[in-house]
Amino acid sequence: MPGRAPLGIAKAARLKRRPDFVGVQSTGQKLHGRHVLALARRRVGVDTLGRLGLTVTKKVGNAVVRNRIKRMLREWLRLHGWVPTGWDVVLVAKDSAARQGHPDDFAPDLSRILRQLA
Repeated sequence: MPGRAPLGIAKAARLKRRPDFVGVQSTGQKLHGRHVLALARRRVGVDTLGRLGLTVTKKVGNAVVRNRIKRMLREWLRLHGWVPTGWDVVLVAKDSAARQGHPDDFAPDLSRILRQLA
């Protein structure tokens, strides 16, 4: 279907294992937003696919709220471009993320973060 964004994040573009998350969180640079904290680490190899990990702790809300936040973050990223090439990024939702009702509510944070990484 021409003109449509891909439906989901590719498996190769996900951070899946705990050591991947811990590596980014321990050595990555912090980029603060109002509702999201981004931890980003440049990967070796310039043309490696950017990878994304999402973290929403129990402090933010119950399982329904946490899953809704992750869906909204993924949807915004799907429409506006995933993680830039050569980066591993872990997005950590802050408490204020639970009060957001639409993926565009994350736009100022995420667009600034992606701009800083590009």
